[in-house]
Amino acid sequence: MNFTQLSPEWMEWFNGQDLEQKQHEAMQLLTVSEDGWAHQAMISMGEVIAIAPNLLRLALWPGTQTSMNMSRTGKATLIAVHQQSLLSIRLDVTSLPQLMEAVHPRDRFEAQALNVRVDHAPYAEITSGITFQLKDESGVITRWRETIEELRQ
Repeated sequence: MNFTQLSPEWMEWFNGQDLEQKQHEAMQLLTVSEDGWAHQAMISMGEVIAIAPNLLRLALWPGTQTSMNMSRTGKATLIAVHQQSLLSIRLDVTSLPQLMEAVHPRDRFEAQALNVRVDHAPYAEITSGITFQLKDESGVITRWRETIEELRQ
């Protein structure tokens, strides 16, 4: 199914809260490199927040290939798996100003959802997407909370 905004269930998942319960979830952020190839990066729940059903904000490590690609093209695709569904969001991306007082400096982006696609397999259940185990759970979740708060600004 194709939409232009996130459903209430996806909005809740991207609300920037309950990061302890979401700490193992990872998503793919796809961009296009200068040489025209797909570039894939991992993004965590502590680096994205839904501001509105059609508006996300992203925080990326400064100077990454993904940041450079998004700044150059103004485009990205976010891929996530949650509640037995595969989400793909085509994003129109613009850079946000640096926060001078940022605890964790990041390249910040505002992303307008152009197309939201949710896939369900009628013959099978999608059981997981990309998951990971944090090495410093307390430290990372604290950093994520601070990053999410900075994305709200």
